[in-house]
Amino acid sequence: MTIPEWLPSFQIPSDAKIFALGSCFARNIERALLNLGAQVTSAEPESDLMELKTNLNLGLLNKYNPVSIHQELEWAAGVYSFPEDGFVQLRGKYIDLYLRNQAPSGSIELVHNRRQKLKQYFARAFDADLVILTLGLTETWFDRQTRLALTETPSPRLRKQEPERFGLKLLAYPECLAVLQSICTLLKRYGQPSVKVVITISPVALERTYTDQDVIVANMMSKSTLRSAAGTLSSEVDGVDYFPSYEAAMISDPNLVWMGDRRNITDWMVTQIIKTFTQRYGITSVPTPEKQLIQAQEILKTRWKTTQNMLKQLSSK
Repeated sequence: MTIPEWLPSFQIPSDAKIFALGSCFARNIERALLNLGAQVTSAEPESDLMELKTNLNLGLLNKYNPVSIHQELEWAAGVYSFPEDGFVQLRGKYIDLYLRNQAPSGSIELVHNRRQKLKQYFARAFDADLVILTLGLTETWFDRQTRLALTETPSPRLRKQEPERFGLKLLAYPECLAVLQSICTLLKRYGQPSVKVVITISPVALERTYTDQDVIVANMMSKSTLRSAAGTLSSEVDGVDYFPSYEAAMISDPNLVWMGDRRNITDWMVTQIIKTFTQRYGITSVPTPEKQLIQAQEILKTRWKTTQNMLKQLSSK
């Protein structure tokens, strides 16, 4: 295993409130930090929305492109209100266009209620001492009606029902940099006066591309664009660091890094990366045996709920 050297520009107290948002790799970071005893407010039980264990289950809160991260923070800060036409009726139930496709659909009251809870949840970023942004990709689907970015590709059923509503945009370097700069401005304006930001690039590769390129080429383009924008931002803005977790995954022994699908990162590798992260930033707290037991019980409960949800979905098909 190889983790590149880098010089943190700040230190983080052991009791700091940490909020992680972005792609699925943010969920990996949360679990690893929880295991080390850090106070991760983006993964606290109170963040459960409806029947889902959001951060540790289906990844309901994942945001894969920079624009969708920015939108959630603007809604949480009250800069803009969530659009009423952001809810679309599909097969008799309403869906939230700006959540993952796995998010349960339901009545208009359900999706409105969930949106209010989401606003409260993402507002936790403004109470955090450290915000970790994990960027996933630049291929961004947009809603032409609201002119907002979707979290992921709209489902085939939705595209069939609304064939002209959605379009694909490949974010270029200047756009990514501008969005990241605006995210930092929001965090500093509405957040803690001394808030720190760490940006990472998710090593998890694209599963498919909607461009005319090979997915391997498209993935390299996406990660390179995000990496360049993150590097520029961290060199220009005080209190913003780039953490080379992406580089660590790319240059380490593949047998240690990748799971069987060659896309996702092993828990072992994530743990090693986060251990280095916490050491460099001075986060030295270690969970007590009692807290370790509670965390283990929470993980088991989450996995059981995940299994139950999967069985329900299979039985309903």
